Amino acid sequence: MKGLVTPKRGAFALATLVALLVASAAGTSGAEATNSSTPAHAKLILRKSEIGKVIFDSNGNVVYMFGRDKTATSTCYGVCAKAWPPLLTKRAPSVGPGLNANLLGATKRRDGSLQVTYNHHPLYFYSADMHGKIMCQHAIMHGGIWLVLKANGTPNMAKGKMRM
Repeated sequence: MKGLVTPKRGAFALATLVALLVASAAGTSGAEATNSSTPAHAKLILRKSEIGKVIFDSNGNVVYMFGRDKTATSTCYGVCAKAWPPLLTKRAPSVGPGLNANLLGATKRRDGSLQVTYNHHPLYFYSADMHGKIMCQHAIMHGGIWLVLKANGTPNMAKGKMRM
C-alpha cells in the first residue's frame, strides 16, 4: 500500500537517518574523512557471522564494499566517508588464515592516505556498527549498495538483518 511504513522500509529509513545524523554530527564539509588513529598495519580476518564467513578487521569490525566503486579507486568522500569511514593503513596490510594475500592491496585516497582493498574493492566500516555485528548489509546509501565480502573477495549477497 502506498505510504505504508513496513518493517523493511522502517529499518531502511532508520539506517538512513542514523547515517545522516552521524554525518551531521561530524560536520558536512567536503573535506576528506581521515582517522588520526590510522593503524600502522591493517589486518583482515575471516570470521563466522549470521550470513556465513565474512571479512572483518583484526579488531573484530566487519568491513564493507561499496557497489558504486567500480575499480580499486574509492568514490566515497565527504558525507559518505563520514558515515562509511575507509579502512586505512600506514603500511602494507596483511590477511589471516582463510584469506588470499594475492587479493589484498591498497589504494591512495585524495588526501594521500592508503585505503585497504580486497579483490580490488576499497573497504569501509559503517560508523554506527556495533563491534562484531553486521548492521548494514544490503543497505543502499550514497548512491550504491553496501555489502560484506566473502573470503574469495566477492560480495556476499545474503540479506542480513538491519539493526539499529
